Amino acid sequence: MVNFLGGIFYFLLALGILVTIHELGHFLAARACKVKVLRFSLGFGPIIYKRTGKDGCEYAVSSIPLGGYVKMEGENAPVDAEAKASLSPDSFKAKPVWQRAIIIFAGPFFNIALAVILFTIVNMSGISERYAVVGDVTPMSIAEENGFKTFDRIESVEGKKIETWSDFVYTLVEYTGSDKILDVVVKTDMGKGSARTLPLSLKDFTLNRNESPLDVLGLKICYGNITNTLGAVVKNSPADKAGLKVGDKIVLIDGQEIDSWFRIQEKIVESNCRPMELVVERDGKKYSAIVIPELKNNSRAKISKPFVGIAAKVEPLEGLNRMVSYGPIEAFGKALNDAVSMSKLVVVSAYKLINGSISADNISGPIAIAKGAQESAQFGLIIFISFLAAISVNLGILNLIPIPVLDGGQLLFLAYEAIMHKEPSAKTQAFLTSIGAAVLLTLTVFAVFNDIKGL
Repeated sequence: MVNFLGGIFYFLLALGILVTIHELGHFLAARACKVKVLRFSLGFGPIIYKRTGKDGCEYAVSSIPLGGYVKMEGENAPVDAEAKASLSPDSFKAKPVWQRAIIIFAGPFFNIALAVILFTIVNMSGISERYAVVGDVTPMSIAEENGFKTFDRIESVEGKKIETWSDFVYTLVEYTGSDKILDVVVKTDMGKGSARTLPLSLKDFTLNRNESPLDVLGLKICYGNITNTLGAVVKNSPADKAGLKVGDKIVLIDGQEIDSWFRIQEKIVESNCRPMELVVERDGKKYSAIVIPELKNNSRAKISKPFVGIAAKVEPLEGLNRMVSYGPIEAFGKALNDAVSMSKLVVVSAYKLINGSISADNISGPIAIAKGAQESAQFGLIIFISFLAAISVNLGILNLIPIPVLDGGQLLFLAYEAIMHKEPSAKTQAFLTSIGAAVLLTLTVFAVFNDIKGL
């Protein structure tokens, strides 16, 4: 119940900030173009609170907190020339097309501008950049088939420099489903060794909900030298009951030689809680132990997995990441790049959802956003600000999709008017708007369904 209420609180907080900024964009642009604003409402439906300002605008908070609107004089006026001639000069429809386009575009623009500001704050506060160093390669995975090795550092993809894992993930999404064989340059020994070029095909690469692109590819992020030696044994766990101790080195499981901690994890999962015969090395001698995993629920991942109760000894490695704090100008410049990269990712992802390269299960709705808002807030203010910036970019870009009901659909109508020197008929606009509303409602229902499945 606490988690649920926390999710609702942070969801409403995030949505309130984003909607306010979005509608503020429309509001300020309308004022700049001398259009009379009748109402500025946060939320839809029945009004809970309202106050009329000295400017004559009614400022309101409405009962359904899933959006907002700016009501302008004359925005729904008849479209014929005779009716337009009778409009007051400060009504929306009386303004030229370019001014109306600015008013409509200002909402999404303010969301993207907010993201740049938030990214700037994050960059100035200091961020940890983790280099794209491979910690493990899953056997029989796409990565292994293409020649990736543990401790390879990914240098570039198709000539584009790769610094961090985020850079690489963005590139994976960009080329998902492409027929192109990518040239991936890697260097051994965490970037200190020799370089080689690997061919990577993402033609059959698909992205699924609750599975990271790196997992699909078969790569693990390097957090250090993860050994086969036990760094911890949970008290009263299956491992503890079997007599395993901190410092034991696992060398065999069910007669198979183990050369990686990740293979130990895979063996535990594959066991399905059946008894496992382990051979461990302790003080130069080898001992056998029978461990019977227990099924344990992971509340964060929402799945149950076999549990043994051991953790690896991790040896720290230099050169895996760096902490960077930017000055105001550098932070702003990087924020612009971050916003552009994320905007591109949103557009590419939307396109790949349409052509099927990305599974439709990845479409998320308000429940997933609430969960993300709560989890990011638990990690601190800076992480929550980063989450808010990402959602703000998504909101701004998706609002520009040319679907009637969205701002992009209204811009499409204005483009038609600019070219044809007349508005689409009221009947045409109403028909297309109803279709757009139906599409949007269908996507929303589908997204909520996906969210519920992911709980």
